[in-house]
Amino acid sequence: MLISAWAAPGLAQDRPAESPSPETEGVEVRVPAGRDWEAPPGVDLTAGFAEGFDASVDEAGLEHGTREWVLVPIPFKNALLGAGLQVGLGRLYRPEDRPDQKQTSMFGFGGMYAEGGSWAGVVGDRRYWRGGRLRTTLEAGLGNIGYDVNLSALLNGLRLPVQQDFSGGLFKVGYEVRDRVWLSAGFKAARTTLTIEMPELDSGNFSLLPNLDYQMALLDIAAEWDSRSDQFYPLDGALITAGLSFSDQALGADTRYQVYELSYNGYRALNERNTLAWRIAGKTVAGDPPFFSLAWYGSGVDLRGYAPGTYIGKSQATVQGEWRWQATKRIGFVAFGGVGGIWGEVPVFEQDDFLPAGGIGLRWRLTEKFRVNFRIDYAWGKDDEVLLISAGEAF
Repeated sequence: MLISAWAAPGLAQDRPAESPSPETEGVEVRVPAGRDWEAPPGVDLTAGFAEGFDASVDEAGLEHGTREWVLVPIPFKNALLGAGLQVGLGRLYRPEDRPDQKQTSMFGFGGMYAEGGSWAGVVGDRRYWRGGRLRTTLEAGLGNIGYDVNLSALLNGLRLPVQQDFSGGLFKVGYEVRDRVWLSAGFKAARTTLTIEMPELDSGNFSLLPNLDYQMALLDIAAEWDSRSDQFYPLDGALITAGLSFSDQALGADTRYQVYELSYNGYRALNERNTLAWRIAGKTVAGDPPFFSLAWYGSGVDLRGYAPGTYIGKSQATVQGEWRWQATKRIGFVAFGGVGGIWGEVPVFEQDDFLPAGGIGLRWRLTEKFRVNFRIDYAWGKDDEVLLISAGEAF
């Protein structure tokens, strides 16, 4: 199960969280930035609550079954948080009178604790109404996360210790206005307090500090084209999403900025055991965003193989593909690769216009009625390696 977008960078990619230390390797556990919450990429208490579960699929389409509990305890160790444990408990269900409905509702909650005192807790509910044409999403969370932000070679790779306390929630409503076409709108609000231990610099002025007591308020608008054969484990079809989030003082936020995102996920079954999946995605941030609302390369699902916080900019674009092989009913394997880049005039952060990544993964089916896979991915990038443990496919 999952928890989407909450605090600091790092809690898996997938995050995950789906971190910022390129010379280290570890399990990313993070609340992914840019998914449902414009907070620093990080805490993925199993990879996105609203999108992390995989409903089961057979040759005829969906497996029959109406409800099931899933418990996922995940130990982790990474450079961002150290050693810790995250636990997620969720309930997946479909209406009793429509067990073959493609959309699956879910309720769940989770928590994380790491050495050094970092902790987070979240609860979420995504539910389908009116025969699956109306969707509501509710999430709330709070925590206190400690992490380091790595600065660029311009500052000799300086590491900035950050302690971030946060609490907030979101509400979204989506409606299928016509076959395969969804429109949605939502509102996110949170308050975060950042404590930054500033280093002493020999020369020059240093102006990275955000508002230490920061109020976030964002309005989200999105459109989707969804022709996937299944909502969570598609064998064919596509999902195209275009989204806009904007923050403004009129909404109660401290600063004004906009986040534009566009993505295309495609799927094709080669036979009953092999499926190809691919993703093209882009993001750009305009206005006056806090540093944790910028594009963090390696957060969410774009791309696995980089510790979030190493490359940060105002825009990013990625292309990736994945081969999925279902070896037995419970065991599967994947291989994936891609390339992307990050741009924008944020000189204190590392930036590069060519950042490749690749990796392999193991899948283990946890439940019977629904297909919830335990996921272990080992991924490597240009200057980093990460081990990702979570639930659900990356995209």
